[in-house]
Amino acid sequence: MLSAFTDSSSVYRALEEGAAGFLTKDSKRSEVVEAVRAISQGKTVVPPEVTGGLADEIRMRRSQNSPTLSERESQVLNGMARGLSIPQIAKELILGTSTVKTHAQHLYEKLQVSDRAAAVAEAMRRGLLE
Repeated sequence: MLSAFTDSSSVYRALEEGAAGFLTKDSKRSEVVEAVRAISQGKTVVPPEVTGGLADEIRMRRSQNSPTLSERESQVLNGMARGLSIPQIAKELILGTSTVKTHAQHLYEKLQVSDRAAAVAEAMRRGLLE
């Protein structure tokens, strides 16, 4: 992809959408030729001047996709992963059932799911469970 935009979100979006390489429109002819050759060999081409911003963009997006759970939310999530019911989790954590339900609801919101099975599956996908 040749682009006038070199901001990290544009580079990220281009690569995410399947671009095999990213060059700016002011790239030299020799750079474009070399990029085409490299891409034809299965390589990905990103110029050094945009890789720092791209790395920052990846880290920022990763942090947005991995919510930070409180200690209690993590404990409730681990109980769910072990197949415990809300009352069992409450008893184990010495908390009221309604408190555990509140923590569970916060988990669902952070993970953007609607039930405990989906919460456990999503947490596993995101690496939030051991």
